[in-house]
Amino acid sequence: MTPPPISIRPARAADAHTLAALSIQVWLATYTEGVSDLFARYVLSEFTPKKFLALVNAPDVSLHIAEVDDRLVGYALVRSGVPQPLAPEADSELCKLYVQAPFTRHGVGSALLRAARAGNDGLWLMVNVQNLRACRFYEKLGFVVRGSTDFVLGDGRHRNHVLAMPRAGAT
Repeated sequence: MTPPPISIRPARAADAHTLAALSIQVWLATYTEGVSDLFARYVLSEFTPKKFLALVNAPDVSLHIAEVDDRLVGYALVRSGVPQPLAPEADSELCKLYVQAPFTRHGVGSALLRAARAGNDGLWLMVNVQNLRACRFYEKLGFVVRGSTDFVLGDGRHRNHVLAMPRAGAT
């Protein structure tokens, strides 16, 4: 089967609602089996059109979306100038790289990562250690584990790898 044609572009203010909806869908599908009150409250407060509108307008943020047939299928969010002690060679955080499940393994994530790296070649990120598909994806593309940290939600602690892709020429 031929992969669908993917277009990558910078996000616009008009994308805020679709970015919020896609984020909730991907987050819940990736990290939950059933939706608890805690998870519902988290996604409904974290992934809002208002927050995405602020990100689109933030000077230190790069937000690219992937579309297929003029429909949002994924996005990459990078914050510049965000140091990570475990990855001193990288100063920009890849905060999110979300792709809808039907579009994984079609080059959407790789295309978004290329857009995210433009002007930010020293990237670091955190990925849940149990998200093996994402861990393999990042490692295949040159990210290296630099340590670990926890994502805390309510009383739960969720272990994350800290990964980095050094600047070109850095070791």
